Amino acid sequence: MPPKFATAKTDRSSAAPVPGLPRLKKPRRFRIRNLRPKRKNIKVVHLLPNVLTSFNVACGVSSIILGIDKRFEVAAFFILLAAFFDLIDGKVARLFGSASPFGVQLDSLADVISFGVAPPVLLHTILYQQSDRLGLSLVLIYTLFTALRLARYNVHANIGQKRDHFTGLPCPVPACFLAATVLVCIEYGIAMDNAYFRTGMHIVMISLACLMVSTVSYPDLSSWHIERRNIFQHNVIMVLVLCVTVLIFKTVIFFLSASFILSGPINAFRAMGKTPVEESAPEETKSGARETVLEK
Repeated sequence: MPPKFATAKTDRSSAAPVPGLPRLKKPRRFRIRNLRPKRKNIKVVHLLPNVLTSFNVACGVSSIILGIDKRFEVAAFFILLAAFFDLIDGKVARLFGSASPFGVQLDSLADVISFGVAPPVLLHTILYQQSDRLGLSLVLIYTLFTALRLARYNVHANIGQKRDHFTGLPCPVPACFLAATVLVCIEYGIAMDNAYFRTGMHIVMISLACLMVSTVSYPDLSSWHIERRNIFQHNVIMVLVLCVTVLIFKTVIFFLSASFILSGPINAFRAMGKTPVEESAPEETKSGARETVLEK
């Protein structure tokens, strides 16, 4: 009888590859990928800048409502408080490393409300007892120019170029100036419902709106550096300024904001009056002039 051979199923995958023959590929198994992005846990501290920006919006809306209710002093204080929140939210975002494009856009929208709508509405309520076309046009021009200035700032921020100055007047500064003007007039009893004051404020507000969309350079105070040997002197000056600010808060805010507003045009006029440095002259001419001076 012929020998019986045991029959067994051969596993191709486990069999040793035969030299000279192509290797068989294993069939691919289809895997269902999770299309949902993995969410990272966010600390509560990272939400603090957006919370501060929300406080900025709340102060701007409160100022508008209080201004319409003819509570002018409180409305002006809310504009200054909105400027304070706008000042610290960016610093807090950089401190905790939570800066994001969403925060930049939210901050710009908050600035339109607090510094583009609230100040002209407050002045319109003070200067005009009833709705007037001239007052309405003034509010629209100031608000529109503020929105244009913030849109240009966002474009420059998205490019990511480093800066040591602002192109155009930053919108919180004229808002603080207008709010401080109202506070100073209320404190010293200056009448704000006469024709002279109304005409002067029209000129001032149109000038501020034009400076916001202009190309006049304003210094960025956050980019200033202090030498180590002068730290003590600067600390003494800051303490003195804070003491004076506590005593006459409204007047100090008025003069500081006015000085910052005037610094841009003054520096621009100085730059126009200066003669350009002779940098375009060829190097050979300069070197020859130096040699003649040394020979003399």
